[in-house]
Amino acid sequence: MICHFCKETILDGAIKCKHCGSMLNLDPYNTINVDNISTDEIRAFVGSNSYYYIQKFSNFTTVGREKFCITWNWSCCGFTFLWFLYRKMYALAVISFVVFCIPGINFFMHIVVGCIGNYLYYRHVKSKIAEIRSTQSPQSLLPVLQEVGGVNKWVTTFGVIIMIIMTIVFALFFSTMIASMGHAVGMTI
Repeated sequence: MICHFCKETILDGAIKCKHCGSMLNLDPYNTINVDNISTDEIRAFVGSNSYYYIQKFSNFTTVGREKFCITWNWSCCGFTFLWFLYRKMYALAVISFVVFCIPGINFFMHIVVGCIGNYLYYRHVKSKIAEIRSTQSPQSLLPVLQEVGGVNKWVTTFGVIIMIIMTIVFALFFSTMIASMGHAVGMTI
């Protein structure tokens, strides 16, 4: 048997894929049934890690209509601004950048966004697929979804560069503080 999500070979009758961890008892063609969005369309739009998002998105459509429920996304929690950029949700990236600049809000906002990030991404994917569907023929739909969707690979490099710069700035700041405290202690002796 082939896993519907990661395309790896698994045992016949398996309930869970040993490679990607996807639950296999879900019908891969009916897991998302709001607005007739197929898993193939979601897979084409989401790109990397689509099996994870298909499972999370199915939580929002279990009763045949869209409903919010809390799901957890570690990447969204830890790297909110970068995750929004990576997943091409530019308006939310700008909003999160501005909100996270407000002192005292950072920790709580990371927790909140970690809880609702998958739902925000689900809404983004659903609206983009509907928008693309309205302008494309069925034959060209999947290639256009792959082109418009997916991820910004440059965000990973950008994140690493920002982390290196922040590490250097903090190291310089703390070394300057330690040196000035040492100088102040030397002056009092």
